[in-house]
Amino acid sequence: MKSFKEYLLDRQKVKKQSPDPAEADSLMRQASARLADLLALPLMENNASFRFEAAYESVREAIQSFMALEGFKPYSHEAIVAYAAEKKICNEREAITLDRYREKRNDINYRGQNIILEEAKQIILFAKELVAKLKKKFEQQRKR
Repeated sequence: MKSFKEYLLDRQKVKKQSPDPAEADSLMRQASARLADLLALPLMENNASFRFEAAYESVREAIQSFMALEGFKPYSHEAIVAYAAEKKICNEREAITLDRYREKRNDINYRGQNIILEEAKQIILFAKELVAKLKKKFEQQRKR
C-alpha cells in the first residue's frame, strides 16, 4: 500500500482544501444512517453483494469525515485506506481488512463478482464495530 503522502502528491487522488467541519459532520451522520439502514434490512444470498457495498460505504464515509476535518478531498478509495492507516484512524489489522474489502467492492462494481452470504455477514459486523468506534473518536475530536 502506498503512503498517504504519495496520494496527496497526485492531485487526481487527493486534494488539499480548507477544513470543512460541516462536510465532516454530514459524512459521519451519513455513515451512521447508512449502517442503521443496512442493519434493518434482510440479508439473503441474492442481496449479499448489495449489503456488502453498503457496509463498505458506511466505513468509507466515516473515514472520509476525518479527512474533511483536516481539509482533504479524496478521489481514490485507496487513498482513504492509506489515510486511515497513516493517521491511526484504524489500527493496522482494520486497515488491512478494509483494503481487502475495498478490492472486493471493486470486483463487485467493475467485474460483476457476487459475494456469498458469509462474506457479507463478515463485513457488516466489521462495519458495525468500526463505524461505532470511528463515530466515538470523531465526536471526541470535534469537542476539542
